[in-house]
Amino acid sequence: MKRTLYLVWLLTAINCSTKKQSPPQTPTDSVQTTIDSGPIRTRETLPEKQPTKNALTAGAGTWHYERTTDNTNNPVYKASVVSSNVLDFAFPYAGGSVGTLTIRKRSTGTTVYLEVSKGQFNRSFQGGNAQIRFDNGSPVSYFFSGAENGRANIIFFDAEQKLIRQLKTAKEMVVTIGFNSQGTHQVKFRVAGLRWDH
Repeated sequence: MKRTLYLVWLLTAINCSTKKQSPPQTPTDSVQTTIDSGPIRTRETLPEKQPTKNALTAGAGTWHYERTTDNTNNPVYKASVVSSNVLDFAFPYAGGSVGTLTIRKRSTGTTVYLEVSKGQFNRSFQGGNAQIRFDNGSPVSYFFSGAENGRANIIFFDAEQKLIRQLKTAKEMVVTIGFNSQGTHQVKFRVAGLRWDH
């Protein structure tokens, strides 16, 4: 028992003697060594740079065309245009959201869909409807379906061929649609000049 106590005392003494002793600092020492360079900001506290509304709608009114192939090597054609307005949503989608209208042709058929960069459409799994106005015409109700994968920021319009015919001749398209917990908003597109023959 005495050996055990002696061994514990010896280890404690060795441990204490090997620690470096730092000289006590006086308040004047810490003042002399402090450099005032303003508040230190870490990555977490830096303000997040928000894109400007002009940056969000860059390319609005210009149709973008794309040709790719699917996993079975069949061609996929797309024509997309960005909304000319920014949707201002409350938290958690604050910071501006833009819509993208896309026409897509695959071997399984043609679809017209609307996607927002932030936010969720107010829809059910059975779908919903939106009011769409072309140029100075009256708004017309169009039904839409949600995405099969459950994404809430994208909807697929049901009357795609009718929409494509109107898009080819119109200059402006305004979609009035509800968003989950954000109310009803208008998504505006400058659609003149669409070339679509697929």
